[in-house]
Amino acid sequence: MSKSARLAGATLLALGVALGIVSLRLSSREPAPADAPAAAAAAAAKDDDGADAELRSIERRVRQASTIQPLVAAVKMKVDDDTFIDLFDSEEWWRSYRNEFTFVRLIVDGTVVATRGTIDVGSLDKPVVKAARRQGVASSTVKIGNQQFLLAAAQLPVSPERPPILVLGREATAAAAPPVRVAPPPAAAQSALRFWPSALGGVMALAGLGLMLFRKRAQDAEPIGQSSPRMTPPMPGMWTPMQQQAANPPIVPQTESGPMTRPDAVPAAVPAVGGTGPLSGPISGPVGAPIAMLGRYRLLNRLGEGGMAELFTAEVTGVEGFSRTFVLKRLRPELATEKDAVAQFVEEARLQASLVHSNIVPVFDFGMAGSQYFMTQEYIIGRDLARFMERHQQRGGHGLPAEVAFFIAHEVLQALAYAHDTRDNNGAPMGIVHRDVSASNVMLSFQGEVKLSDFGIVKSNRRISKTQVGMVKGNANFMAPEQARGNSVDGRSDLFSLGLLLYYCLTGELLYWGENDLEVLHRAATGPTPADIAGIMGMPEPAASILMRALALDPGDRFQSASEFAEALAPYVGSGKYAAGRLMQQLFATEIHRHRQSA
Repeated sequence: MSKSARLAGATLLALGVALGIVSLRLSSREPAPADAPAAAAAAAAKDDDGADAELRSIERRVRQASTIQPLVAAVKMKVDDDTFIDLFDSEEWWRSYRNEFTFVRLIVDGTVVATRGTIDVGSLDKPVVKAARRQGVASSTVKIGNQQFLLAAAQLPVSPERPPILVLGREATAAAAPPVRVAPPPAAAQSALRFWPSALGGVMALAGLGLMLFRKRAQDAEPIGQSSPRMTPPMPGMWTPMQQQAANPPIVPQTESGPMTRPDAVPAAVPAVGGTGPLSGPISGPVGAPIAMLGRYRLLNRLGEGGMAELFTAEVTGVEGFSRTFVLKRLRPELATEKDAVAQFVEEARLQASLVHSNIVPVFDFGMAGSQYFMTQEYIIGRDLARFMERHQQRGGHGLPAEVAFFIAHEVLQALAYAHDTRDNNGAPMGIVHRDVSASNVMLSFQGEVKLSDFGIVKSNRRISKTQVGMVKGNANFMAPEQARGNSVDGRSDLFSLGLLLYYCLTGELLYWGENDLEVLHRAATGPTPADIAGIMGMPEPAASILMRALALDPGDRFQSASEFAEALAPYVGSGKYAAGRLMQQLFATEIHRHRQSA
């Protein structure tokens, strides 16, 4: 008999005594006083106060949310439904509401234009919406399944005749949920409640006492030395925690190495380019944690994330110490069950893998590990154009030397010419339009090579999942007017974006700017203003004439193909590649040295 039997006996004895005490107290308890209903009412009133406080709090939050200027501007501009969802999913100004509320709905002109959340409210918000139309703001509690939820609605300051309504919802706390009241048991049941604890306590006390006596006799019979704890050796194939840690050493963060590409396709209302680039750091958290593996790939650094995917550096190893590093792009786990997101991710991998060109970042592998979709791309030792321009300006520069700017634009046009002209196996044009030719999607290696990346929102007549009519995707700072308006696009839209990119390289400034993302999108939909055109015409040749044609509002007045645009730039490229590589090595000398030491 082990020490545990003795402990169990003592526990039973103690429980038996405790139940006996409870029985005595129950038998001596007086009947409930006459003012018990009043006490219950007071408790209910206290709960109601808590519910009122929660409702007042959520009303205050929805009133604040309804005055956020980018949201109000989007409603005034009548952007499409998917753009509203993109705003709620990705914009920084909505972050606190995204974290706090599990439900958001926007109603414009009596029509639901956007609904996002983890709860299915259905039509339960109709009463609170109706009340908000009457009085400006309203709130209520609704029951969904077994849970209480708080809903609050507020008018947006847009149209006084039929104002848009914003609805927010979240789970109620215990204070806001209605109290559960239990009726007192009848007299017979009360008598039973007094009897059973006493009887059960007596049985448990006797059982515990008997177990302890039996334990003492068994202990007297055991040979001396057997009572010390014994360690059971691990079974074959079982790893101890120490062995696990030794076999999986911690990941050491690598900084300033690898491509600084933007993780995923940017939503419609995009922040201006020129940020500090993606973050880098350990994947697995604390030192000593197991190495993160995804299929055969060992994840090294987490570079960043976008609306749909996360970006890592990853290593695959083979025999004789062979290893190779890739950039691994993984669909965010929470999107793995959404058919549209999976279809877009799969098609991005399929399309980019089919585009084999020296100026396009290639996709080498696509796979699924468990429920996680991923693709691997070329690991480019360099920086994206946005980071390159930012560092150049930090060192006192403005626009790039003309031959470097023309060279970068020429190389991107080579990639676009190939993509636009790509045909399927039957020889039919695929109709590819990149739709996101921007500074964040152009990679420069430290040797001056230029590659176009991120075909996440590419348009193709071979895509299975189609973009909805009127849906705006891409980077507004580098967007053609027809794309910003949600109209149909073709290869000439990419050429307009390339013209904006060339302007940015030559001047160090964005042609489109505004106080917020929606203003930039509005500028993009309008196109270059007369003042913009005057400024472009005042630039040195050949920049002025090339940009005037590239940035024509009418697609018919632009370059009609990427090849034609590239031919116009070719005479002015000169030694642009050598100059670009030399400038990269000057601007990122420390990072290059660090990379060579670690190679």
